[in-house]
This record gives sequence, C-alpha cells and structure tokens, in this order.
Amino acid sequence: MDGSARGNLDPAGAGGVLRGDHREWIIGFSEHLGRCSAIKAELRAVLRGMKVAKEVATRKLWIQVDSMAVVNLLTTRSLRHSEHSGILQQCKNLMDWG
Repeated sequence: MDGSARGNLDPAGAGGVLRGDHREWIIGFSEHLGRCSAIKAELRAVLRGMKVAKEVATRKLWIQVDSMAVVNLLTTRSLRHSEHSGILQQCKNLMDWG
C-alpha cells in the first residue's frame, strides 16, 4: 500500500495490491484523495487496503508501507495527540476483525 502527495496539502492519491501466500495477484485498488498531506495519504492507503482485504475475506494480512512515520502511528497505543486519530482508530478496529 502506498499514498502520495505532491507536497503538504496538495493533490494526493493512494493505492495498493493484495497478494496471496505465493505472491499471486488477488486484487488491487487506487483512489484520488483530493488535497491532503503525504502522511494522511499513506494512512488512507492502509485503511483502504485493510477494508479491501476484509471484503475479500482475507484472514491474515501483512501490511507493507514505505513510511516509518506511518508504522509508528499504527503501532503506538495513544491516539489522543494525533491529528489522524480518526483514520488510526479505524485501522486499529480493522486489525481486530479476525
């Protein structure tokens, strides 16, 4: 999954692919996000990827992103001080769908 923005609060997009155990293609997605930061675009890509995985009944998911900031946000317990707390909470809720 990946998100991208030209700059801070510029046009952004998100996309990703889901692959099976043997790297076979399952499904891909992409979407225009409007104007947002690069971190928000990355988080929106993760959220969309998790939703797509749930829709196709994926039981185990390995999320790969290229942003350490996003990894830190997703693995931190506290959401109180994050401007992205809404997206993060949705991601964390999806982590428990098993």
